[in-house]
Amino acid sequence: MVSMVDSFKTGEVPKPTDLTRKIEVIGAGLGRTGTMSFSAALEKLLNGPVYHSGNMLISDEESTAKTWSQILDPVAESQIVYSSLRSMLAGYVAVTDTWGAAFTPELLDLYPDTIVICTVREPEAWWKSWIGLPINAVSGWQLKVLKFVLWPVPALRYSPAAQERLWRRFPKHYGIPPGLPNSKDYLQHHIDWLKRIVPLERLHFFDVKDGWEPLCKILDVPIRDDPFPRINENAAMKELNKMMMEMVYARWGMILGGTAVAVVSAVITRRLF
Repeated sequence: MVSMVDSFKTGEVPKPTDLTRKIEVIGAGLGRTGTMSFSAALEKLLNGPVYHSGNMLISDEESTAKTWSQILDPVAESQIVYSSLRSMLAGYVAVTDTWGAAFTPELLDLYPDTIVICTVREPEAWWKSWIGLPINAVSGWQLKVLKFVLWPVPALRYSPAAQERLWRRFPKHYGIPPGLPNSKDYLQHHIDWLKRIVPLERLHFFDVKDGWEPLCKILDVPIRDDPFPRINENAAMKELNKMMMEMVYARWGMILGGTAVAVVSAVITRRLF
């Protein structure tokens, strides 16, 4: 099985081969709480592919990116949201990270036998890590600029709009004014929301620094004796950002290069004919 980590390194997202597999775990933790390590651990414990939100960023499937952007809108039609989630998550055993967490209520409806595991982290450390990622600290006008910059890349062009809609969806859940997270308190807003909407017997909290034992107990599986996955999310996201920008540069290079060739050709044609 190709892991999510391998996908981030290669830029290729393999499709699940067994579409009869269904979501068993809803990873409801926000990004920067160890969601990559958590996803890698779930892949081993559940013996199946995990859909991490970052999959969309490295996928070349424009339709998937467009769908995520559409359903993140707080006013998206429920029927479309449910059918889209069911289709995109077919064959996966878990869904994790921020975008998936935004749909915890819908996922609970779609997969009534699942459990919800929210990865947690010390609030100060989470906030420092959160704002350290550029996409998490952009303003409204910067998102508009980013939308233009990413326009040539099929999947990435939908990311800015998705981000803007995401930070209208979450505050609507929490009952706070719309906008990007602005302090460490956002993490507590998220936890409080989950406690309101998820049945107590199905809600669990997990800190990746605690390793296999608590996670295996939650899933009621034997405790593993191999090393728990420890993925440096900061380094992984920097690598992902580098990979994405290389794609952007290449696309703009093709566009500007093609434009230059067209202009030169037009000038030569006019002079010759």
